[in-house]
Amino acid sequence: MASDWELIPTKYEGLYYRKNQRNKKVFIARFKIDGKAYKRKVGSEPSMNTMMANEARLKLISEMKSDIEDVILEKTFDEYFEEYLESWRATHSESWWYNTNLNYNRYLKDAVGDMLPSQIRSFYIQKIMNNMLLGENDKHKKYKPSTVKHVKNAVTGTFDHIIKQGINIRNIGRDLTIPSYDNKVYFSISDDQAKKLFDVILSYDDPKWRAYFVWLLHGRRKMEVAEARWEWLHMHNMEYVIPGKYTKSGKDIIAPITNLLKDALERYGIREEGFVFVGNGQTGHISSTGIDFQWRNIRALAGVPKMRLHDIRHLIGYIGVNSGYSLEQIGAVLSHGSTETTKRYSNMKRDTARDVLGNMFDMYVK
Repeated sequence: MASDWELIPTKYEGLYYRKNQRNKKVFIARFKIDGKAYKRKVGSEPSMNTMMANEARLKLISEMKSDIEDVILEKTFDEYFEEYLESWRATHSESWWYNTNLNYNRYLKDAVGDMLPSQIRSFYIQKIMNNMLLGENDKHKKYKPSTVKHVKNAVTGTFDHIIKQGINIRNIGRDLTIPSYDNKVYFSISDDQAKKLFDVILSYDDPKWRAYFVWLLHGRRKMEVAEARWEWLHMHNMEYVIPGKYTKSGKDIIAPITNLLKDALERYGIREEGFVFVGNGQTGHISSTGIDFQWRNIRALAGVPKMRLHDIRHLIGYIGVNSGYSLEQIGAVLSHGSTETTKRYSNMKRDTARDVLGNMFDMYVK
């Protein structure tokens, strides 16, 4: 295709030409459809003159507009959502895929799933979200803004997927609003309660769940451990690697296997491959529901009824600060992002994490 500076305008708007090697005119049409610019060859001399080229240009514009409209109308929102899920499956964790699908099917599918994307209006979705927040739904339950945000993300992500296919449609997800909220929950726990919590976890009857919660005591997040695979554990050098696909930061986490964790895993039964904590659900690993059930039992036994599972990470930070460790040292325990630029420091950070965890367990483990 000729560069713009090579094109010579004709008397028809948007129609240009350039000369080929035989000194014949090659007609180029330039036009916009819904704000997107196009440049297309429509013909050349001697088979086409300037007037015929302009007619070809107008016909091409009409056909392309029709094609774009047909593409928009040929699939339902359900179908585009399925494509969106599949397109991200390779780079997102199984729990992300499962929860996104679950929230869509629970809150959006019946309302807009059979509609064409061009038929969906932002106020349809906003009403669904408002009803969730206000409790005006089938369950008469008021949902947290953090839960409603999943609905917004499903809509926004699906429309982004549609737009990436070259379809000119507005992303109505950008118009949806959720009240601002503070997702930080503050808690306090005494040393005696912390020691009791450690004791309950380390003496928990079920070896699978004991190993799971012992791993959480090492600063990991709920689903990082739930989705863990045996292939990630390198027992020969006492460390494990969680791929960035499964971490909040998107970076690999490299962390030490302490003697406490090794013992818990050995009592559970070490294997060579597959999920460490196998479950009966669709994902193949233990479910969030199962984890929450076991955590309620542990909280009751430890006497910390209001403590969230994620607060275990906060507890580790609290213990670290009160033990005189720096924020950088505590950060080495809670997450270590491994990139090319930080790789040279990885051994030092793993040693720091091992030291902090070792001292913490000496203080709180009987």
